[in-house]
Amino acid sequence: MKTNLSLLARVVLAASLISAVPQLYADCHWWQFGKCDRADVHGLPPEAPRQGVVITVDVSKNHAYLFQDGQLVADGPAATGKESVLEHGDDVWVFHTPRGHLRVLRKIVHPVWTKPDWAFIEAGEKVPPADSPLRQEKGVMGKYALALGDGIYIHGTDEPSSLGKNASHGCIRLPAKLISKMYAMAKVGTDVYIFDSEIPQTAEVPASDLDFGSHH
Repeated sequence: MKTNLSLLARVVLAASLISAVPQLYADCHWWQFGKCDRADVHGLPPEAPRQGVVITVDVSKNHAYLFQDGQLVADGPAATGKESVLEHGDDVWVFHTPRGHLRVLRKIVHPVWTKPDWAFIEAGEKVPPADSPLRQEKGVMGKYALALGDGIYIHGTDEPSSLGKNASHGCIRLPAKLISKMYAMAKVGTDVYIFDSEIPQTAEVPASDLDFGSHH
C-alpha cells in the first residue's frame, strides 16, 4: 500500500504540472512571461493589477516582491515549498507552495504555529493528542504573518539560512524587514500572485495545491 501511495502521489504531481500551470496567466500563457501586451515589470506577472498593493512570489527564483501601483517597493529572498512527499501509513503529505492568484485573508501579529501530525512524524517523534500544548510553538513564524487560506501563510522565520531555497512545507518564509513592510502595507483582500517565471526544472514540481496536510 505504501508503494502504491508513493507512485500515486508522484503521478498526480506530474499531471498537475501540465494541467494547472497555463491557468495562471489566462490570456498571457506561462511560456510568454514578459512577452505580452502589458508592460513588462520584473517580478509582476502580466495579469496582476497595476493599481494598489500587490504581493508576488516567484517560486522559480525563490524571491518575493511588494508593489504599489505597479512600482516596486521592496523585495527579497523567500523560502518556498520543498516539493517533497512524506508518507506514514495511509497518510500522504506533499509539501508544496500553490501557484495562482490568492488574497490576504487575515493579518496576524506574533503568530503561533500549531504543529500538525507530519511535523512530529518528520522529526521521528511520537504524535501527541490534538489538544496537547506540545503542538504550540512560538517564534518560528516570526513577528508577522499573512494568511492566504488552506494553511498557507506568508510569514517571517527563525531559520534565515532557508531563505532563497525550496525549504518550507508550503508557506512562504521572508526576511523580517520584508514581511514587516508587507504587513504594514497589505490589507485583507490584497492580491497575492504566486508564479513560476521559468519553466520548472522537473516534472515533479506541481502547479496547484495538492498537500493533504498543513503547511509551514
